[in-house]
Amino acid sequence: MPIIITPAYLWDGNKQLSGILSLTPKNLIFEFKDFQKSHLKLQISLQEIKKAETILIYEITKKGLKVTGRKEQTDLFVLDDPITFRKELLKAMNKLRV
Repeated sequence: MPIIITPAYLWDGNKQLSGILSLTPKNLIFEFKDFQKSHLKLQISLQEIKKAETILIYEITKKGLKVTGRKEQTDLFVLDDPITFRKELLKAMNKLRV
């Protein structure tokens, strides 16, 4: 069962792929809007996340969420309320590490 779900974009600095970003008790999941009926999705185990931080987008607005993995993989998401999402993500990560 998801803890929080929000519309979001997976962003590489140039291209934005729209979808839904979900936080479950064990995973961060991004499901692509254009591939909703497929198996294609990005699933990151919370145990693999080293750091999550809010970032500026185009150096204008703090709508970004940068997730860095233990092996230095980086995924950038653009969402309306990254501060609340990050707070819930950190809480879920801490529950797994206790």
